[in-house]
Amino acid sequence: MNAVFNIELYKLLADWNPMHFEDPTMGDHEIYDCMDLIHQKKSREETIEGIQSIYRYAFDSAPAEADVNRVLDRVELLNQTCEL
Repeated sequence: MNAVFNIELYKLLADWNPMHFEDPTMGDHEIYDCMDLIHQKKSREETIEGIQSIYRYAFDSAPAEADVNRVLDRVELLNQTCEL
């Protein structure tokens, strides 16, 4: 596992802040769950559904599929720059 990738992935997901918290650290648990899901390297569709489920479970609301898709595009770019 690449430590640089994990740090940058955390930052990316924290900046995303799909629940629009004033204090983005309120979603830390969900960020770590999303990181774990991303590391499982499931299909894009399964990953999108998984991320939506994480937020739906915690907050009774989930980010839109298009929003999750955009953040996963950024994760892919990050993956390429961190040379996993």
